[in-house]
Amino acid sequence: MNLPPPIDPARHALFIDFDGTLVDLVDDPSKVVLSPEAVRRLGEIQGACEGAFAVVSGRRIVDLDHFLRPLRFAAAGVHGLERRDGPGEPVVPLAGPEGLDPLRVALSAGVVEEPRLRLEDKKTALVVHYRGHPELQEAAIRLVSAAVDEQPGFAVMKGDNIVEVHLAGMDKGKAIEALMAHAPFQGRVPIYLGDDTTDEFGFYAVRKLGGISVKVGEGATEAEYRLASVDSVHRWLGVGRPGASEEVEGE
Repeated sequence: MNLPPPIDPARHALFIDFDGTLVDLVDDPSKVVLSPEAVRRLGEIQGACEGAFAVVSGRRIVDLDHFLRPLRFAAAGVHGLERRDGPGEPVVPLAGPEGLDPLRVALSAGVVEEPRLRLEDKKTALVVHYRGHPELQEAAIRLVSAAVDEQPGFAVMKGDNIVEVHLAGMDKGKAIEALMAHAPFQGRVPIYLGDDTTDEFGFYAVRKLGGISVKVGEGATEAEYRLASVDSVHRWLGVGRPGASEEVEGE
């Protein structure tokens, strides 16, 4: 396994995914828990990097704030469709929920017909979940594809037990590039950690910027480095060893 180098707070900017990277994937996404020790360590890294730390996730930023409280941080939510450029700054939506109104009706009807599917409405994105029912993957894909029905302006992404649709023009890579364009990120070498197919956009972006891309878990990837699991991420971050991010041995 090609392990990533340790964080150098003097020159790195850290971008990190949430689900599957900082926390394990669970059947009910509202039930994930990040330990206070891990949150505290992220705050130490943020301070050491002079604020060049951001969470880049498919979740809404308000949900990231809930799970990472009391940490205040820059963030890109809903795959970059909302962004907060720094702690204490406003969350800026880059698209309104009304753009997805034509799809809401079709997807809502579809999950009524197949109640083992679950529809999550993120306002700027709609997500069909089939976690716990892998046999419904094709049904979820067909449902979203039929709702979109080749209409222009929508992006469909397949992730870990989900199919998501949102307005086209934004992804995690574009969100990282936007954050890197201004202080405190500007001029630093970006590191991005993620686990899912949607994180491949982020890996491509940081490699283009001369940065460090880290895939968490198994599977083909654009990333040049890999960590085995969420536990490996925590050890690499230095959770349990305050002030000491280091390589993970023996993985």
